[in-house]
Amino acid sequence: MSNEKTEYQYGLSEITVQIPAPDGVTRTVPGLKHDSAPGLAVTMLPFGVFQVTHINTGRKLCNTYERAGSALLIMSQWALIAHMKGKSWAALSQSGAADLISETADEEVPFDDCTSTSQGVTRKMTVGEWFQHQRMPLFDEFPWEERDPFELAIANLEKIEVPA
Repeated sequence: MSNEKTEYQYGLSEITVQIPAPDGVTRTVPGLKHDSAPGLAVTMLPFGVFQVTHINTGRKLCNTYERAGSALLIMSQWALIAHMKGKSWAALSQSGAADLISETADEEVPFDDCTSTSQGVTRKMTVGEWFQHQRMPLFDEFPWEERDPFELAIANLEKIEVPA
């Protein structure tokens, strides 16, 4: 469903991904992948917004983002969730992906900066809470943010050991 094209810095490379569009037509779109996130790519469909796509199915895993760096950060988080269970998105079908989310729903997310506060107590989100958060459309991307999502994404991806 995809083929590698160009390699970039930070372990990123370009591929093409088949995405079923709402009009029923399958579109071939370019995407960015990383060896630490097998089976996932950042794609842009429709034009001007970025999403994390499961390469095997062409389905998006989250809402769209205004910046590729934000989608890359979310891709790195999806990769860390699979990694904590010793799984790879490249080996998961659509039902396998749903099983992974169910299996990890009550566990803390394996990355920082995702917290929940209730009754004055702040704690790390569970994977289930994080997943629900990813499905809600939020408009919170600001160019003056203190931390660059691209840098956070690369730091997350570097936590995953890739077999040589």
